[in-house]
Amino acid sequence: MRKGLQSFLKYTLSLAIAALLFWYLYKDVDFNEMMERFRNANLIWIYLSIALAMFSHLLRAWRWNMLLEPMGYHLKTSRTFLAVMVGYLANFVVPRMGEVSRCGILKNTDNVSVSRGFGSVVTERIFDMICLLLIVAFTLIIEFRRLKDFFLNLFLDKATGLEENFLTLMIVGVTFLIGGIVIFFLLKRNQAFLRKNKYFNKLTAFLRQLVEGITSVRKLKKPGLFWITTIGIWVCYYFMTYVMFFSMEPTSNLGFSAGFILLVLGGIGMAAPVQGGIGAFHYLVGAGLLLYGVAEKEGIIFAFILHTTNSIAIIVVGSISLFISMIIPKRNSNQAYANS
Repeated sequence: MRKGLQSFLKYTLSLAIAALLFWYLYKDVDFNEMMERFRNANLIWIYLSIALAMFSHLLRAWRWNMLLEPMGYHLKTSRTFLAVMVGYLANFVVPRMGEVSRCGILKNTDNVSVSRGFGSVVTERIFDMICLLLIVAFTLIIEFRRLKDFFLNLFLDKATGLEENFLTLMIVGVTFLIGGIVIFFLLKRNQAFLRKNKYFNKLTAFLRQLVEGITSVRKLKKPGLFWITTIGIWVCYYFMTYVMFFSMEPTSNLGFSAGFILLVLGGIGMAAPVQGGIGAFHYLVGAGLLLYGVAEKEGIIFAFILHTTNSIAIIVVGSISLFISMIIPKRNSNQAYANS
């Protein structure tokens, strides 16, 4: 009961933050005008953006198969694609729920261990973070002045607050460190007793499988293909944003460098702990367009169109994927069949 209440409060808080930020951004924008701009947008570029997004999700499913294969799981990409899309759909319900949800789907459809599956997802996220950091570094090189001014203005107040509370942060950090050391020695001292405890054995088995999933990247059969697929995912992410520039007149003359800045800021916005990046994505993308002289209202309308169209696609395809995953025949993924 208490755990359910905590989950409810966490969900409600993140939803309230998203709604508040969204309201703050769009409170001065006439809804009818925004819908009119939506209707007048060039649909060809919108459909192309959605197609690129869907292709990136397909590449993600294929890459996930590469990580699962060294652990003995041989899956069709079509089935991992279903799990990936259900995961994206889950993120609209509870932030970061998608990683767990897609592992649960594969457990139900192909009997893939949740712990091993989640470990492989952690590996995915590590490589995605590496790619994002490389893109940030590249964007800093080509657009240093713009990004420097943006992040200075965004985080200056927060940095000042951290300085004022430095002692408090140090005390909290040292407390956690000491607590971790104490727990480690208590576990070490009571190993014999813990090994007889079935819950401890289940936990250690889960952690062992989790580590196996994380380290599966070391046993890839085609590591070069894994990196090519990873790069392909981020190329799709870039162009799904860039082609949207041509859907609206105020953004139609923006160049490639603007696409990189929006890729970075949009990625940060989507990683925010709110449902589907709502509010955070709109704010950061709108603020990024301000750096290129796009009016504030035009920027947040562009962010609304970009986020809404791709969100609708995820909700539709994710819902269909959830339905299909509930009715398809269950398989044992350890029984190899052709990857497609």
